[in-house]
Amino acid sequence: MVKAEIKAIKAGRLIDGTGRAPVENAMVIIENAKIKTVGQNIKIPKEAQVIDATGKTVMPGMIDAHMHLNGPRLEESYVEGLNRPGELKLLDAITDAMDYLSAGFTTAKACGGMNGVFIKRAIAEGTLTGLPRILSTSYMLINTRGNPYPYLPAEYVDARTSKHLGSLGKQCLICDGVDECIKATRYSLSQGADFVKIWARGGACHNPEELKAIVQTAAEANKHVTIHTENSISAEMAILAGVKTIDHATGVEDKVVEMGNKAGTIFISTLICPKAIIELGDKLGRPLQETAWAQPVFDLSVLSYKRIRQLGGAMAMGTDYGAEILVKKYGSSAIELELLVNYCDFTPMEAIVTATRNGARAVYMEDMTGTVEPGKSADIIIIDGDPLADIKVLQDVGKIKMVMLEGNIEIER
Repeated sequence: MVKAEIKAIKAGRLIDGTGRAPVENAMVIIENAKIKTVGQNIKIPKEAQVIDATGKTVMPGMIDAHMHLNGPRLEESYVEGLNRPGELKLLDAITDAMDYLSAGFTTAKACGGMNGVFIKRAIAEGTLTGLPRILSTSYMLINTRGNPYPYLPAEYVDARTSKHLGSLGKQCLICDGVDECIKATRYSLSQGADFVKIWARGGACHNPEELKAIVQTAAEANKHVTIHTENSISAEMAILAGVKTIDHATGVEDKVVEMGNKAGTIFISTLICPKAIIELGDKLGRPLQETAWAQPVFDLSVLSYKRIRQLGGAMAMGTDYGAEILVKKYGSSAIELELLVNYCDFTPMEAIVTATRNGARAVYMEDMTGTVEPGKSADIIIIDGDPLADIKVLQDVGKIKMVMLEGNIEIER
């Protein structure tokens, strides 16, 4: 019998991710990959490796519930980015994922493109190490009107017809009508997707029958569906069809939030994306369509997220990191938490919950991760500072002193 590996973390304060008040001088006992015991005045097992985090904050590893692994690079122009070979983008995305783990994100939900599927498979095979847990879709579903890049031909993005190998080519499956939507869903899942992603940019959403067909087909494979929405109408149709996560959630109205609450829907924030475009887009030569898009989207998102909070909706944190090049230039993905606090009336604790418990719900892993509780995976970070006093401390990678994933110490500073 293999002897269990036991670790004991002596915490200065514990933020367990549930939203409960922090616990001072807490102890966390870990056995192999899982948390065994949490509390105060707990006896440390003789055989335990003791990790002294006195004076520091222990909390769950953070979860980004909407990011991408497209591998954009800051030094390239927008046009160069469109034409950069997909193979190079994949290599770049691997280093982006490593950076994510280093910054305290132990789980990432990759919401478009095949790179996430490839990277996840390489992790499972042992080819890659030092990366976060990845949940990934494959090809995203759009309708003919729903081209995510309106200044490009629709054929440019369909994985079955495009020969383009750049960052935007071959990301989507164009499908219209129930039969095409069923086939596209099955095709997406056949490529190794953990969930199905619908792209309804600009409100060009599939109709109710098409949405229900996508959700039902995914359910037959025990998979969930998430959707990119930018108005209340598409969000409402998606919730009625059984879509589990409403990503971006721009412009949602009261009745949609209330519907989502009853259905157990998770709304996912992405303030950092339009904020980055507002502040950096003109300087770096972004297309006018995108720079004009950013300010109203940011303003509507702020109103939506305030509404979701006020009405008791469940919100998880996303960023669009890895899809929008300017998000990476803007800084750490944890900036999203600061934006929720500064613009949307979230307390620091409420913001942390979006990146912990609610993040786990948004990646369909709430029974496994997202909180520091017995039976959960030992996905834990140790911070030199108190994010409840200053949420910005989570943006300082140098302050993330330890990152543990499934009981393994992956980063130690």
